[in-house]
Amino acid sequence: MPKPGMTGICLKTEVAELLRTKAKEANMGINDFLTFLLMEKPLDRPPEPATRVQIPAAAPFICG
Repeated sequence: MPKPGMTGICLKTEVAELLRTKAKEANMGINDFLTFLLMEKPLDRPPEPATRVQIPAAAPFICG
């Protein structure tokens, strides 16, 4: 059960271990490390390709 003012999340064991390791290497606690990662500027790289195609609501439905 989390402490008051905290919440819990479930992570794969490998992900949790990696986060703990990276936080320790940065001399940070895991909460501070995650906050830093989430607040950091995005990397300069091209956007990821779209994985979903949007179909207009008015598109005809074709049964074949």
